[in-house]
Amino acid sequence: MMKLSGSVLVMMVVVMLQQALGAVDATSHQMQKRAMAELLVDSTLKAIETDGLDVVLGQINNLNNTRFRDTNDVNGYVVAFANNGTCLAHGQRPGDFVGRTTEDVILAKIPELKDKLDGWKVNTLMVEKAQAGGGWVTYNWITPTGVVYEKTSFVKQPKDYKDMYVLSGYDVTTPEDVAPAPDPTEE
Repeated sequence: MMKLSGSVLVMMVVVMLQQALGAVDATSHQMQKRAMAELLVDSTLKAIETDGLDVVLGQINNLNNTRFRDTNDVNGYVVAFANNGTCLAHGQRPGDFVGRTTEDVILAKIPELKDKLDGWKVNTLMVEKAQAGGGWVTYNWITPTGVVYEKTSFVKQPKDYKDMYVLSGYDVTTPEDVAPAPDPTEE
């Protein structure tokens, strides 16, 4: 059996604690992102009830309006889709998405990704989850430069609008990870 000096043992304990705290910090960060996504979706649904759908969609599409954004995170925003897959509002890139389906966006950006990303499958999972009362869906997504990565979104359906859903989410893997993500799933 190998003997360790006291200082080596202390260093090992410190490293293990740092790794554990890093994991806790990462989990805490992920929990904060989940909570923010749920808050953004719920506040959007409440606003649709009080202010009307057209007003809220206009505010989401207005990049100068921060009502439906996490002002501390550029990726914290709301998106609204019709059940047929057409984007109704996009809090980050309305010019690229509004009026188009997810599949249209994928094919327009990088046609080679046609077999790697299935916009219709993602939309189907979102609709099913929203119609079942809401929840989380994990799926592959794409950066503007064509990097595929894993994302998860909280999705719900507005009370009086059964033909659409609202979502907000965050990146599970960063685009730099560039590891193939699994097929879309629901939690």
